[in-house]
Amino acid sequence: MARLTLSLSEDLHEDLRELARQKDASMSALLRYALDKTFEDELDVIAGNRALEEARRDPSSTMSLREYVASRKGKGRG
Repeated sequence: MARLTLSLSEDLHEDLRELARQKDASMSALLRYALDKTFEDELDVIAGNRALEEARRDPSSTMSLREYVASRKGKGRG
């Protein structure tokens, strides 16, 4: 996991610390959750574009729809 330094006002820092205490979570976990929920769609697009670029560079790492369906056969539903 990568690290990031973030500057917050004293008030926001204290409020975030209190929220983390109330939710029995770390401040980092709250911030990761907030970022994920706030930018979910945009981050999905970026991740999808990255995956497509990787597939273009190395097509051997991909499979056809037919191969995927065949790989799923026999894997029951819960």
